[in-house]
Amino acid sequence: MLTLTVLPSTLAICRLDPSARVPTWAEGEGFVSISRSAEALSIVCDQTRVPSSIKAEPGWRAFKFEDPVGLAQTGVLKQVLDPLADGHVSILVISTFDAQYVLVKTGQFEQAVTALTRFGHTVRTTSAETIEVTCGWRTPDGSRTTATYRAEIIEYDAARDRWLVRFTGVQAEDTEPVTRGLIEAQVGKWAYVPSEARRGMTLPLKYETLTGKPRWFYADDPRPVADRNTG
Repeated sequence: MLTLTVLPSTLAICRLDPSARVPTWAEGEGFVSISRSAEALSIVCDQTRVPSSIKAEPGWRAFKFEDPVGLAQTGVLKQVLDPLADGHVSILVISTFDAQYVLVKTGQFEQAVTALTRFGHTVRTTSAETIEVTCGWRTPDGSRTTATYRAEIIEYDAARDRWLVRFTGVQAEDTEPVTRGLIEAQVGKWAYVPSEARRGMTLPLKYETLTGKPRWFYADDPRPVADRNTG
């Protein structure tokens, strides 16, 4: 089976006139693909660099093949395309001299990861990828409060359709000092969050999770030692 790494940037596919010069905004760090044909000059790059005046389709995530894929090898791409097709995931393939990339729409990202991992492939994320996770609690006085954590993605658990994350910061609602202190104390801890959390769902948690009973926040990496450093 193959190992694929998710690139940190969200990409846009841009179309310029076939005679256009390569624009300066397409240059810089990160993934960039430029191709010219009789029909168009096509550019794929970080969507934040694309001017609003450019015809573009934003919202693409890229999987990079980490295993060596030579130009003479056959059947390697098929091992990825088949499970994505079975999972009804639309794709775009970009090949370079040294590597293969498969792009999927952000709305089908979790669907793609699930299809690939269930097929047996390993999907890794980069430490640069972060998400927001919003949690809600009913406090002891009966009121409700929420907090939005910034979280670094560690790996995807396909068997349970959840993500292992580590919290790096928090923005909490105004609440009484004890609860606020407990919420802020979870920064630096780990948790498994469902895929719905990546799409903005507020996770309803018991107030007791803030004190460790039941355990939802982990002080250390909750994975078995043998499974660490594989994602």
